[in-house]
Amino acid sequence: MRKDKRAHIVNAGVREDVVTDGDTGYNKDLGFYDHDRVVTEWAIDYLKRKGGEKEDQPWAMYVGLMFPHWPYKVPQQYYDMYYPDNIVMPHDAHFPNDGLHPQVRNMQNALGLGTITEPMLRNVIAAYYGMITALDDHVGKIIAELKAQNLYDITYIVYMSDHGENLGEHGLFYKQCSYEASVGVPLIVKGPGLPSGQRIDQPVTLVDLYPTLMDIAGLETEPDRPGTSWLPLIKNGSRNREEFAFSEYHGNFFKQDWYMLVKDGFKYTCYVNDRPSLFNLIEDPQEMHDLATDGRYGDKLKQFEALLRTIVDPEEASLRAKSDLGLIGKDGQDYTLTMTDPECKELIRQGVFQDELEFPKWEDD
Repeated sequence: MRKDKRAHIVNAGVREDVVTDGDTGYNKDLGFYDHDRVVTEWAIDYLKRKGGEKEDQPWAMYVGLMFPHWPYKVPQQYYDMYYPDNIVMPHDAHFPNDGLHPQVRNMQNALGLGTITEPMLRNVIAAYYGMITALDDHVGKIIAELKAQNLYDITYIVYMSDHGENLGEHGLFYKQCSYEASVGVPLIVKGPGLPSGQRIDQPVTLVDLYPTLMDIAGLETEPDRPGTSWLPLIKNGSRNREEFAFSEYHGNFFKQDWYMLVKDGFKYTCYVNDRPSLFNLIEDPQEMHDLATDGRYGDKLKQFEALLRTIVDPEEASLRAKSDLGLIGKDGQDYTLTMTDPECKELIRQGVFQDELEFPKWEDD
């Protein structure tokens, strides 16, 4: 259990009204506002130089903004836009939530969130909304500079995030799980020759980003690289690609690895050593009704599992991930299935498992 996860929620709100140099990016008391402000200034300086160059040479710029990201700290003016009433309360926000899949319930327990009250939710959600608006303002400044330098109309822009935020939905915060709020990310692609105002419901994944950028540049990708360029799909609706999205997770807060597939309006999640989950995203976008235990969907589950096994061997990949973490004993014992929390604690004390800086510290009895 991570005490810092609840602390982020308890301490959410308005950051101190100071100006820093952005630190190294992360500041547990101030958040990422100064980091994003400084990075935005760098991006604008770069665009000014590009706009002043006489030779028309190709260029590329990556802008890594951190908002919206915990710690949930935001300047006063952004917080005031939303607190306390300009927010949408999360659905299924139960702490604890015994209606969750057993593996997701493990995640909620490991986060150590404890009791989260409605005032606490309103506070942290207002701060998160404020971070989104602050991010929008920074992106707006970059767009304005592109236009000022007469670069906007000839520039491709890909706007995306690396993960979502549960923000109280299903009694969860942060990411890690396969719920839409966590695994779904924004994606906007704009550029010369691309249609505007178009929304595409075809599921895609961020692994497609690299071949898309190479396609924009007129370059070939290496044959062993995964993913498919988004450009044919954007330009003419081409379906010459896999019509599903795939995601996998082998990380913290989950006792067992999971693999997710989204296809034809359904989301299937395979949990190693546990039952799967299945949601109808069209009829149940809040993912409240797990269909995996409904016998009428047995064939659908088999179809998804068969598709999954064309992509990855879930048990083999899970074993490799656990082995890399030292969670498989010399005799092949899977500690994630057999070890109790007190036993794990004792092995950390003994130095069998590495005591990461972020791990909790225990006093000797």
